[in-house]
Amino acid sequence: MLKITAIGNLTRDVELRVDETTGIPYAILRIASDRRYRDRDGNKITDFISIKVRGPLAERCAAFAHKGCKLAASGDFETIVFTEDPSRQPGFLIKANEVEFLSPRPADEESEALPACDEDAA
Repeated sequence: MLKITAIGNLTRDVELRVDETTGIPYAILRIASDRRYRDRDGNKITDFISIKVRGPLAERCAAFAHKGCKLAASGDFETIVFTEDPSRQPGFLIKANEVEFLSPRPADEESEALPACDEDAA
């Protein structure tokens, strides 16, 4: 087993789906994380990581995480091979069993249920 942790900002709002065969809710989160160094031309290098969450964790992510929110996800590393489209390169995703919301909550009481999100962060 290979456990991996990734920290980054959500690239879009969380879309909750339901597995047709099991009826269990799931969501695929996509985060962006800038590397600490730049390429030879001085450009930032950004990695995009896919994270799959299931069950109550997926429901919690859909309720509290929004585009731009910073989060940390830990779980198993899984390689993805696209058999239906051989032209696509293999990739990976994190099958997360832990997600921590890192964006601070807003100070006002009306929106206390939602974490504050930095929409401009990548």
